Amino acid sequence: MSKNVVFMTSFEKAPDFLDYKKWCFKTWKYWCDKHNVELVILEDELRDSGGGVFNNGYGMKPTWQRWHVWDVLEANNIDADNVALVDIDTMVHWDCPNFFEAANGEFGCIQDKFFLEWTINSIKGYQDFWPDVKFDWTTYFNCGFIVLNKKHKEWCKSVTDFYYKNELELKTRQHRTVKKGSDQTPINYMIRNSNHPINFLDERFNLQQLHLRGVLNPMITEAGWIWHFNGFDKEKRNDLMGQVWEMVKKNYETK
Repeated sequence: MSKNVVFMTSFEKAPDFLDYKKWCFKTWKYWCDKHNVELVILEDELRDSGGGVFNNGYGMKPTWQRWHVWDVLEANNIDADNVALVDIDTMVHWDCPNFFEAANGEFGCIQDKFFLEWTINSIKGYQDFWPDVKFDWTTYFNCGFIVLNKKHKEWCKSVTDFYYKNELELKTRQHRTVKKGSDQTPINYMIRNSNHPINFLDERFNLQQLHLRGVLNPMITEAGWIWHFNGFDKEKRNDLMGQVWEMVKKNYETK
């Protein structure tokens, strides 16, 4: 029987790996259980066992590996109608609405309205891959929370195929030249270069830059449904997410 899935990557050897994942998992397990959604966490880097499914993804950044989501689910005999790709630097409100219903089977995402220099230069830095695709920062979205439907399976394969074809150049732009993210801007281009419409969801499903918005306090529960702890020194994530957990943990207790 098919179901909906929340999918995350969590590699122990990731360079920014810290204990903050536990605060993420505590909230997401509660929400998934409440909505009969399966929580799937990819903990090991993808490697081929000879069958060629993953095209030897070892060494591929987790943000790119997540686009193998349908391959991973199939390899684990999980039949999913819809999948949410979610970063582990997030926590979900105990009463967060069902975002699968909100996405309505389309590519669901939330606009990224911060750090315009970063966004504008990132868009420019990848334009040559898709010279005929034009958009600007006003419709740029964040990849920390994306909702997919099974009809996006082939499109996801086109994403991973693009990565393997251009791996060296993508790593060069990420680390040496553009230095503006990994998969996020290419994904912004690739979905626009497809036949799939974009469904921009309520901003509360990916409330970002919490430190700039004055809600790293009890007001956080009123401001958003999914809290994304991004845009600041990663060393602070564990403490900040732990503090939020202490404020809200009673709401996740099993009734």
